[in-house]
Amino acid sequence: MKLRHGRLVVLLAFASALLAQSPSARIHPMSPGAAARFLDQATWGATPAEVENLQAIGVGAWLNEQFAAPPSPVPDLADDATSLDPVREAFFANAVAGQDQLRQRVAFALSEIWVVSNVKLKPPAIPPYLRLLAADAFGNYLALMNDVTLSPAMGHYLDMVDNDKPVAGEEANENYARELNQLFTIGTVMLNPDGTVMLDSSGQPIPTYGASIVQDFGRAFTGWTYAPLAGAEPRKHNPANWNAAMVAVESNHDEGTKTLLNNVTLPANQTAEQDLQGALENIFNHPNVGPFVCQQLIEHLVTSNPSPDYIARIAAVFDNNGVGVRGDLQAVVRAILLDPEARAGDPPAAPTANEGHLREPALYVAGLLRGVGATVSAKNNLPQYTAIESQPLYAAPSVFNYFSPGYRIDRGKLLGPEFQIQSPSVAMERADFVNALVYGSIGGVQFDESSFIALAVNPDSLLASLSTLLFHGQMPGDMRSTIAAAMAAAPAAASKARAALYLAASSSQYQVER
Repeated sequence: MKLRHGRLVVLLAFASALLAQSPSARIHPMSPGAAARFLDQATWGATPAEVENLQAIGVGAWLNEQFAAPPSPVPDLADDATSLDPVREAFFANAVAGQDQLRQRVAFALSEIWVVSNVKLKPPAIPPYLRLLAADAFGNYLALMNDVTLSPAMGHYLDMVDNDKPVAGEEANENYARELNQLFTIGTVMLNPDGTVMLDSSGQPIPTYGASIVQDFGRAFTGWTYAPLAGAEPRKHNPANWNAAMVAVESNHDEGTKTLLNNVTLPANQTAEQDLQGALENIFNHPNVGPFVCQQLIEHLVTSNPSPDYIARIAAVFDNNGVGVRGDLQAVVRAILLDPEARAGDPPAAPTANEGHLREPALYVAGLLRGVGATVSAKNNLPQYTAIESQPLYAAPSVFNYFSPGYRIDRGKLLGPEFQIQSPSVAMERADFVNALVYGSIGGVQFDESSFIALAVNPDSLLASLSTLLFHGQMPGDMRSTIAAAMAAAPAAASKARAALYLAASSSQYQVER
């Protein structure tokens, strides 16, 4: 059955209205610390103004505003552009000042699941892909799957474009087919609804698919090429066109039968469009999609170590948003942020030892700038900081992203994805970023420290402000003592303020968002 977009939009709107009225959506009023912690999960970082706004209108209204906010603009690049810097610079300008904070966070998380990279793609291919992810961030996962599959950026990156039906003795290109299953939707082993691995009678993981299924998915995705350029005649293989979805060339499509997941068979003599839709719906309806995708979204937004119960609750929303719709990302995001496990650490409660996640470089840089009230120009030097911190924006080293969602720390006891790119040298680069902000300057960033200097006359006032801004009002006592001692040793209010800012922002307690 093809996706009926009109009916789906109506159902999603109805579902959203119902969910907005749920008791958990009306957490109101919130303490400043609880509001700041929620915003750390749902935005690029809390700001005093946004904390006040959230306290005033409540979580339900705030979420509805964010779901309705249009995407921040992404600049186009000339066809012959050789640098992605304007897009990366716009990322930081949008992250710090854009009104669509939640959409940006979700779209960025999706970009780290559905990875394309400037390592292989030319820079002009990236902006349309980013707009696609932003537009689909609160839509349906099946629509996202369709849009990304036909994206020319993904088509080029994973070789689906010009993947023609194989000649005798050859196989269709399987690259996209493999990664679509392995990385974007279901993973390599069967999962229980709570994300734990399903085992067979001998205690071994149960594979989700075999080589023959990947081969048949590869055949199902044959026959697509770039859309013709404006005014050009369609060809069997059109030249690159990054601004329109790929188009089918039926003569290049394999019309044979294909056996897919769960022994579903695509019949012979279907069009390229029919096979593509059948293949995507076959994957979309697999029971792994909910737990596989939802765990990664939870990791990006809330915590690296969600409990199985947390995953199961969110996967259940993915399976059915309350009105019978599967794959409703808006409902999923709302459920992730309002789940009892996400809110359990809100002040005055304290987060447990395993809650939270290391702020990946983009989140660390943007979050600190928002927290201290900095402003960012359209032209800025911020991309170089995330690049040297092992996260060059939109240039992941491979389709496996900058880091794996399954990366473990503490001798394998805990998930800690972002720690895969943390190293002694990266730790130093993070500290150097804070040093440049506090003691030096960063091109395109304006930071007015006068309010902090004024507070430094009374050290307790400055410590209270930093606790609210950066630690949800829960700055640890030993940190408070250490910063107070450093302030006492500084000769003037300005140096006291800078010492306090540097120590707070470079601390491990701030870098690990709890």
